[in-house]
Amino acid sequence: MSGGDSTTPLKRRRSRISQLTPVEELTAPVSSKIMNISIDDLPDVVLVEILCRLLRYKFVSQCKLVSKRWCTLMSNSYFIGRFLCLQSDHKQTPTMRTVINRNGFEFLPRISSSANPLNPLFKRLKSFHRLKDEPVVVSTYNDLVLCSASKCEQRDYYICNPCTLEWVALPPPPQVDQIVPIGLICDHPYYNCKKDDLQGGHIIQLNAECRCKVMRLIFPYDQKFSCKKFKVQIFSSETGEWRESIVSSPSDIDFYVINYEANFIYNGMLFWGGVNFLIGLNPFMIDSSCGANGDDHYECRFIELKLDRHFLFECLGTYRGCLRMCDYNSATRVLSVRDLNEEILFHGGTVKLGMENTKVYSLEKEMMPDDDPTGNYVLGFDPYDDDILYLERGGDSDIVKCNIHTREWSKIAENRRMESCIYFPFVVPWWPTPVPRLPQQKLV
Repeated sequence: MSGGDSTTPLKRRRSRISQLTPVEELTAPVSSKIMNISIDDLPDVVLVEILCRLLRYKFVSQCKLVSKRWCTLMSNSYFIGRFLCLQSDHKQTPTMRTVINRNGFEFLPRISSSANPLNPLFKRLKSFHRLKDEPVVVSTYNDLVLCSASKCEQRDYYICNPCTLEWVALPPPPQVDQIVPIGLICDHPYYNCKKDDLQGGHIIQLNAECRCKVMRLIFPYDQKFSCKKFKVQIFSSETGEWRESIVSSPSDIDFYVINYEANFIYNGMLFWGGVNFLIGLNPFMIDSSCGANGDDHYECRFIELKLDRHFLFECLGTYRGCLRMCDYNSATRVLSVRDLNEEILFHGGTVKLGMENTKVYSLEKEMMPDDDPTGNYVLGFDPYDDDILYLERGGDSDIVKCNIHTREWSKIAENRRMESCIYFPFVVPWWPTPVPRLPQQKLV
């Protein structure tokens, strides 16, 4: 191979910058030098410092299409770390928080101008996998969405990221049921941002190997009402397989009154709510004990709520470090709100909640008319302001925004029948969470 053939790309770029003699280069006008410089002539480290100052990931994803070199640089962990450091130091773009229902509908126009920001992803899933209907959302973790191909028979699942339009198909679980309690959780977020007191900036830690798990609860329907032991099916992104395990609860669980379609994550655990109880499981924590057949054992955290009266969990979520539960009485237009702190959720057991633990708000008749009270639903609190509550009015299917303290309210959407009053939190971080790459399976 000749010497000219072994010239590095960097050297070739330098030859384009200046083809003058040293004397001519020193005496040439500065403008003539600049006119001969292209952005592709810059060294990688300089180009990275320029590109990492883009305002948001949306622009990063567009710039990746410019060339193979740009795509490689902007996919590197160094670039991601620099981009996140600048985002955290300058707070150029806030982390977007919203809620979506199982059909992908967002009633807060924050992450997209479209009412259904998941529609492009759903269309691709439906076309690629030849689905009869569009998939439905069954769980979320930050910006990852767990979808099911069917609303009823839940057999085919997909872990997706609507921001990147990527997904991965999970193998079918060992036992196919109708709607079952199911949740998606990761052991760590994709990145952690910590303040650096010495340097006065932030330190970004990437968790490139973060693990995802999907948990399905399988109750013994041959029993009448309740049980202390039941099965769980857990899918692990590490193995790419489902595994059945046994769960033991310190108290009987009335599985007929569990809200199957609503789950939430608190302090690394998946929770589901019943009429007067909560159950929580950590799919990453296996008990050292085993069952008679050598099955893995999980301990279920059972929290019994002793309430003054019948209480229905219409809305569950975390606000200011507490778990918030809401109950709306359509007949009296009374909203009851209770907050559980971390100590209660950590220890479990029986918790007595009287009226001193409850905040009660009366909603105006004009805001929530009683022409169709059975269709009035509590949709959830605003992710940025827990004084702001969103409701759906049954009579006209309007979406109402109200301040529970000032009692000011307004309609933000009219005649919007959303088919589902179950909503899931959705977060758009500075950098999207990668969809897990399963063993021996390609990412779509």
